[in-house]
Amino acid sequence: MILRSVTQHVKDQNWFAVFLDFFIVVIGVFIGIQVANWNASQYERREEAAIIERLRLDFERIEQDADRSLVFHQTMTEDLRTMLRSLRSGELKDEDISAFEQALVLGPAFQTSADRSGTFTELMSSGRGNILRDRDLLNLLVDYEDFLERYAFAQKFYSEYSLLFTGAFRRGFNYNVDIELTEEAFALIEQGVPVVSYDFQAMVSDPDFYEAAEELMFMHSGTILWRKRISDRIDVIQQSLAESEP
Repeated sequence: MILRSVTQHVKDQNWFAVFLDFFIVVIGVFIGIQVANWNASQYERREEAAIIERLRLDFERIEQDADRSLVFHQTMTEDLRTMLRSLRSGELKDEDISAFEQALVLGPAFQTSADRSGTFTELMSSGRGNILRDRDLLNLLVDYEDFLERYAFAQKFYSEYSLLFTGAFRRGFNYNVDIELTEEAFALIEQGVPVVSYDFQAMVSDPDFYEAAEELMFMHSGTILWRKRISDRIDVIQQSLAESEP
């Protein structure tokens, strides 16, 4: 209809009407583009809001997992310290038996945790990281992922290093094969039920056992430093997520 109108106005040499028709077309196209851009922008904002909410849920779960891992390594460090103190003194006090036996059972173990955000991994692998307008938040997430890469190398080192001392450490005791190592078993340890059998005096006179316990405590202590740094980054990210307003 517009095309016929323009053609007729050109034939009539009504240049004002031609200009008016052209202006109407340009305005219509401009408004159409703006509406499309607005719709696209609104869609992106809704998508960004959904992503931020998923990130919040991810990091709530990550924080809980990270806290469990940190508490585990802190507990193991203290239990191994109790063990070393008992070995040095040559006396295992009643109040230290639970910690001593927990160190025997879990001293060589390391608590893993799911530290990565599946939402952020998906976002970056799809090349859509720029949907997050908060560049400070994006930088925090990228820095967090980089730090996890470095922690993975440290974790691998500690895991492999611990194997060097596991033999000397484990030869000092035997597990009770009738008890499965579950949460209930650890509760039994706290109640004084024997989960392992061992010769304390033989351990006291075994320098290799003492050295193994020392090295394991060192590795748990080192892991605590890494885990605290991870927890600090999680806290900052959670604060940034809480302040984000898509």
